[in-house]
Amino acid sequence: MALHLSDGSATSRAAKVKQFFIELKRRKVYRVAVAYVVVAWVVVQVATQVFPFFEIPNWTVRLVILVLCLGFPIALVLAWAYDLTPSGIKRTEDLRAAAPIPPRPAVEVPEKSIAVLPFENLSDDRENTFFADGVHDDILSSLARIADLKVISRTSVQQYRGSARNLREIAEALGVAHVLEGTVRRSGNRVRVNAQLINARTDAHVWAETFDRELTDLFAIQSELAERIVRALQANLSPREMAGLQVAPTRNLEAYDLYIRARELFRWSGIGDPQENGAKGLPLLERAVALDPQFALAYYLASRIHGELYWFGYDKSAQRLAQAKDAAETALRVRPEMGEGHLALAFYHYYSARDYAAAIRELTLAQRTLPNDAEVAGALGMIDRRRGRWEESILHSERARQLDPRNISAFWNLSETLTYLRRYAEADALLAAAQVIVPDAYMIPIARAELALRAEGDPAPLRKTLQRVPSEFDPGGAVTTIAVRLALMERDYDEAERQLGECSQLKFNDFGLAGFAGALDDYTVPREWYAGLIAEGRGNETAAQETFEEALKVVRADSARSPDDPKTLVMLGLILAMLGRAEEAIAAGERGVQRLPIAADALDGPLLAVNLAVIYTQLGERERALAELSKLVKLPGGPTSGTLRIEPQWDSLRDDPEFQELLKPQPAN
Repeated sequence: MALHLSDGSATSRAAKVKQFFIELKRRKVYRVAVAYVVVAWVVVQVATQVFPFFEIPNWTVRLVILVLCLGFPIALVLAWAYDLTPSGIKRTEDLRAAAPIPPRPAVEVPEKSIAVLPFENLSDDRENTFFADGVHDDILSSLARIADLKVISRTSVQQYRGSARNLREIAEALGVAHVLEGTVRRSGNRVRVNAQLINARTDAHVWAETFDRELTDLFAIQSELAERIVRALQANLSPREMAGLQVAPTRNLEAYDLYIRARELFRWSGIGDPQENGAKGLPLLERAVALDPQFALAYYLASRIHGELYWFGYDKSAQRLAQAKDAAETALRVRPEMGEGHLALAFYHYYSARDYAAAIRELTLAQRTLPNDAEVAGALGMIDRRRGRWEESILHSERARQLDPRNISAFWNLSETLTYLRRYAEADALLAAAQVIVPDAYMIPIARAELALRAEGDPAPLRKTLQRVPSEFDPGGAVTTIAVRLALMERDYDEAERQLGECSQLKFNDFGLAGFAGALDDYTVPREWYAGLIAEGRGNETAAQETFEEALKVVRADSARSPDDPKTLVMLGLILAMLGRAEEAIAAGERGVQRLPIAADALDGPLLAVNLAVIYTQLGERERALAELSKLVKLPGGPTSGTLRIEPQWDSLRDDPEFQELLKPQPAN
């Protein structure tokens, strides 16, 4: 997909106008308008011709015409809001929410498309699985740099490792015409690589080759393989792309092995604890660049890990950010043409200062050499939704899904966007599809169940789902966070205490699930905060105040390391509000919102503003709280009628008529 740096507001407005007229047609407003005009014309004809015959006064004819004119806009409004169904008159929004999601239109499979399946390790030493993965991955990466090819990303093909392979079914699932499979055997200083390219539609072998070389020739083998495949698929190859195939990532095989191991930790960090995986991966990369200071990909990966540790709240220090920037710039200094360096720098700009213009510039440069990289498209989608460009975000996210059709992260990101837009049925359909692909990704069913909480304020589906999650699955305390917050919503303080007591974490990952009040997505919340809320709920004021004082110490320490972080400031305001320190609490909360307003971030901006409303509510500032909430409920990503109905933070507002108005269901955006 072509990228552009121009202002997309005109495009967005045109898309909205087009969508409005499509919606008029879908809701049968045109049909009702035409039918009304025809019937009105008949009635007027009858009135003008027949009424005089019965000596009915002329003013009645004028009255009929006036009533018909006044009724026309009313008929259009009713046609927009309601549909006539076999089971009676139904609200259109209710029908839309209940309607099944139509399948996406079939996309024609390009002839020059390929999935590179994981290579089988035939070495006697099973540790060489990492080595076989490296061979596979670098062949895939080389092919992915060819713009004339469609190449499926690694995450999607990795799921076919070691499974019985029906190549035709795999190709259909991934949307490709060709499949490459192979084996790797490493013995002493020699390596044998066998590869075969298959036309998945006919099961015909297009090309096969065996390479038996010295280990030092490994990267030459990978380059040769990629060139043979490009020729077999008759893909166009630019001089720059040809030159790129000849570049070895490193000449040091030990450094290469360390990089592969670190890469595995990073790429699967969504399943484990990102902090733990980062702590394991960074030392491997430090050793790799010590062995080969020119190893650009190792610097790239180090930058990505440092950036994620900062963004997800594990280390908000300026030093962590500096390490992310330095590693990205070093990667580009070593290999200026490498797209991964620009990708790392794009994430640095995104994570450090939400500098979206700079991030998009770097993503544009990255895409020139990484045309098949799903991460580039996915990053553009994430940036566009933070800029409030929701439809553009959906288009980029769909592109990422095409390139990585079995990567649950692509499903998750797109479903998140639809959830923020309150298009719950569509979000659920995507999550259901992701659940089929990876049944043991337990955050998927949790996210599905949380939709009922947002839409209706119903905690039952989420409670039942949490009961089915294995107790050992709790990355960074994220599941405990959801369980504790849910128990607090249900005013079940014994259950909240039990859940908190069963987790040994000192800080808890917040994944942005289970409500808005007191939640800060991608922030690590101190244990004492939840302990204080439990004591407060039980009416134990002394214990609550003591515990909140401990939480305050933890967050002040975080603030000292990162004094301008918006989420840390709002967390500080929440704790100070619970301690009754009104002036300090409001100052901290308002400063956090000012540091990251809605205009600068359409996702985190509303979330921070909701929690400023929590601070106002806790301190008895009812009018200010209601003024904030009245604006926020209209925004994508803002609080929902369901969450407002169940979250305990709003209990003091429930008797207010203005708050009762906020509990009416909001339409999809």
